[in-house]
Amino acid sequence: MTKDSNSVRCTNCALLFLRPSARGQKRTARVEELLRQNHPPHDVELSHFRKVVEDTPAALRDLDAKISQARELLDTLLSERKQTQSHFEDAKSLLHPMLAQPGGAPWLLTRVCRRWRALAVNLPQLWTYLALDFDKHIGHITPRQCAYRVGLFIERSKGLPMTVYLGSEENITDHAVIPVLEVTIPRWKYLDVDLPRTSLQCLSGNHFLKLQGLIFRYNTEDEWDVNVDVFQPTTTPVLRKLQVSVARPWRALGHVRLPWSQVTSIASFPAFDADALTRLRTLTNLEELRVEVSTSGVRNPNPDVVPLPKLRRLSVEESDNALGRSAEFLTTLRVPALSNLFLDFPNDSVTLFPTSPLSFGNLTTLSLSCEMNSHSESTGHLLNFLTLTQHVECLRFYDLGITVEFFEGLTFKDGSPLRLPCLRSLDIGRCLFAPTFPANLSPLVDMLYSRLPGDGQDVHGSGQGSGSPSLESKTSRVYLNTVRLARPVYRRLELEKPDLFSKLSMDMHPECYFDFYEL
Repeated sequence: MTKDSNSVRCTNCALLFLRPSARGQKRTARVEELLRQNHPPHDVELSHFRKVVEDTPAALRDLDAKISQARELLDTLLSERKQTQSHFEDAKSLLHPMLAQPGGAPWLLTRVCRRWRALAVNLPQLWTYLALDFDKHIGHITPRQCAYRVGLFIERSKGLPMTVYLGSEENITDHAVIPVLEVTIPRWKYLDVDLPRTSLQCLSGNHFLKLQGLIFRYNTEDEWDVNVDVFQPTTTPVLRKLQVSVARPWRALGHVRLPWSQVTSIASFPAFDADALTRLRTLTNLEELRVEVSTSGVRNPNPDVVPLPKLRRLSVEESDNALGRSAEFLTTLRVPALSNLFLDFPNDSVTLFPTSPLSFGNLTTLSLSCEMNSHSESTGHLLNFLTLTQHVECLRFYDLGITVEFFEGLTFKDGSPLRLPCLRSLDIGRCLFAPTFPANLSPLVDMLYSRLPGDGQDVHGSGQGSGSPSLESKTSRVYLNTVRLARPVYRRLELEKPDLFSKLSMDMHPECYFDFYEL
């Protein structure tokens, strides 16, 4: 606002006051005198009072606006203070010396009071996750103290299966805790190991009889020629899940003997690593695979087919600047048993999908994370892809912007391409609608009605021109029966289209608190 030549500042708060003729002042002696008697004011005073009455409403509006701004500022400052206090408390808790103890949190429960200590010590489930970060223990406890604490921790677990994390950047072969740990190895159910190769060798000769899951981290950049034979098929008879994370290409794993033939689940798989692809072709029992698609690796114009006959769940995450590489990787797979596919694309980039039919005949659940409204062509690519996935029954979206064209493409219309004819469940509870989306939600409503059994009545109640197919054209189709929506969309439909709730199982996403665009 421009400062007027007659503007003054408030004597109480020093804020610029744009209407000085109506600004707040203390009551004068003359006004008090007039209020105590019945004599009328003088003509000059009457003119002044009329001016006050005329200007005061506008002045009150100014003050109300300033009060509102001040309240918003106060709320913001209070929120920031609360968040800062929370960070302060978190930092103090995480710096507590007890968290440096092997196993961490259970020790804290034994220090609350006598009753809590008795409960914690006699509850073996609390003592089944043992995290040993040797680098964190340095300076807090000696190796002998660490061994004693681990022994006490193990005793309190009462023979239950254990989950163990071992992490260190230094060689721990001669650490006093190793003999104590070896006693429990037959009880290990899950193991997360981030150790140098020489340290891993200290576990060799043991049998991991109950080990079902292994996270194998190999992020050190030395000792690449040291053989590791800890996890062999004979020593890990029930191992089924394997997550591999390495700092260098998978050829570094050539010195590591792992029970590849019995692995059913792999995470962090590099899509275009030649050594990784060679290994992937040997995983005939693989059932779950999580793939990371990046710009690294050489593209092969004539890639060999990768048959994975038992693969049921596939997750593909595309990084920035890897445009089209996910689609390229998918075309190399032959996965006849695949039933669950998750595709995750970066934001602010064109989204490309496979354009040729894949061996996805049994795919029933499709989950997508992509931003369709940042590039108009992305919606078209998605709709073309959905014509290739005719058996999908459940569609989930984790999207930042849904477009009108998307819902129009899923609407059943005579003469239009048939997409997802078997769709029973639609989850868009984590989605935002594009700013250009109509305020009446008509594209969404049209799509929902077109996938319901009924008499083809116009979705807006007129019975004409809805574009929805007739009852006869819908009798052979599978009907939509479950829809999950973001809270604002749910509330809007609840008010404007209550009949939908009698035909569909409508649900609000419990964790979705996105602000809805102005609809």
